Amino acid sequence: MIETELSFLVEKLPEDLEKMKSEKIIQGYFSNSPSPLRIRRKGERFELTKKFPISQDDLSRQEEVTIPLEEEEFECLFPRVTRSLEKIRYYYPLSVGLTAEIDVFQGFLAGLVMVEVEFKNKKQLDQFLPPKWFGRNITQEQWSANAYLAGKTFEEIKRFL
Repeated sequence: MIETELSFLVEKLPEDLEKMKSEKIIQGYFSNSPSPLRIRRKGERFELTKKFPISQDDLSRQEEVTIPLEEEEFECLFPRVTRSLEKIRYYYPLSVGLTAEIDVFQGFLAGLVMVEVEFKNKKQLDQFLPPKWFGRNITQEQWSANAYLAGKTFEEIKRFL
């Protein structure tokens, strides 16, 4: 599956955020390679995912391969990750049928809040106008990838903000 998305820092959280559907996400990575293997618990779902950049010059589109896991498999594999992160993801409806996925990071990355929007295609991405509460577009900034953030502290990434 090709994932087409934009990522932004959040300038100001929407006031009604706590009313939105949310779930806790715990994810870890098995290497430091540019496209590491990721394991994730998303609510009560478990998965193993590998992302491959389609173009080194455009981080908004990646090939994504995901394998569902059983909880027992997740519990067996997760202790083997080299680094991890935790966040609460809120699903916030936007106009034209899009959803903002607002990630409020927990633990060592507490204080970091990012938002992603996934699109059906490149045309939809190109026509997107972000709401005023979205901050700077960080899609093309390497540091904003969860694979980079895992294992870091808020202090370590503060210079990028």
